[in-house]
Amino acid sequence: MSDRAGREGAAARSAADALMDRPVEKASLLRRRPELLLSPAVLVLVLAVWHLVVQWFEVSRFVLPPPVDVIQALVRNIQEGRYTDHLLYTVRNSLTGFAAGTILGVLVGGLLAASSIVERVLHPYIVAFQTFPKIALVPMLTIWFGFDAQPKMIIAGILAFFPVMVNAYVGLTSLDVESEELMRSLRSSRLQTFVKLRLPTALPYIFAGLELALVFAILGAVTGEFLGSRQGLGFLIQQFSAQLRTEDIFALLIIFAILGMAVHMLISWLRKKVIYWQG
Repeated sequence: MSDRAGREGAAARSAADALMDRPVEKASLLRRRPELLLSPAVLVLVLAVWHLVVQWFEVSRFVLPPPVDVIQALVRNIQEGRYTDHLLYTVRNSLTGFAAGTILGVLVGGLLAASSIVERVLHPYIVAFQTFPKIALVPMLTIWFGFDAQPKMIIAGILAFFPVMVNAYVGLTSLDVESEELMRSLRSSRLQTFVKLRLPTALPYIFAGLELALVFAILGAVTGEFLGSRQGLGFLIQQFSAQLRTEDIFALLIIFAILGMAVHMLISWLRKKVIYWQG
């Protein structure tokens, strides 16, 4: 009888300890990752300040709609399927231009890093084109290729090219001298040195460029849609602006924010898979 009572008492104590440990585990999780609590709190604070500013200063809904109107417009447009085709059009053009700009950027960056003569010859032209306002090319591209997807892809590719090219060049030339001498002492070929040393050293730089390039590609595609398009998120913003539907424009900004977060998460996931040794 006493053994049974002892077992029951131990079970009760373990259950009580488990209940007490749960808040402790949650508290330790929040101490390790306070952003899980702080990020939603910042969003709630921004929405509250936004709502109070609109109410207190009696701001016109055409100038700054309250958050409730924006959320209602977002839900309404999603239910009506208004975003789907335009979002797919923008994402397709952005990804196509991003892929082309990335491939060309890595190739040019690698070529500049491999040959000092090529770097000295092409460097003035690259600097000149990099400082050139690429957005000014959009009207000319529209004249050449019309209002179809090609101008958006080209401007997206141009904007994606430079971050990747610069970061690839910096990464491929940022070698540890001692490591390079070690590879030479081991009589490694140029291909082995590239695969074992240069490429792993350059990958963090390249992925930093990829994250910027993908954002720039989206901005380039949307800018192209602003200046001449029959479809896309930029075209949709123009429609809402002409109709003075400010709440729908703010709802589209939320779509852009979600798209930007998705892009960041995608690149971060790829970085962890490819550069696995960084943890």
